[in-house]
Amino acid sequence: MSHKPYMVIFKDGCPQSAIDEQKSKVQQAGGTIKQTFDSSIMKGFAATLPESFAQELTTASVGGKHEHM
Repeated sequence: MSHKPYMVIFKDGCPQSAIDEQKSKVQQAGGTIKQTFDSSIMKGFAATLPESFAQELTTASVGGKHEHM
């Protein structure tokens, strides 16, 4: 299974619990969290993700449809 690097960025006001939930899902899907960003400028994380999981995240967040990403 191929893993590629991605950044997952969350919307302003996103609760930490939602970020933690996504990080857990990444790990359950076989991905690896590389770095976490928690500043006033940006909240999110860098990770290597299986291509199938990356596509799920992309589909969920296109056009701002996802509540937190």
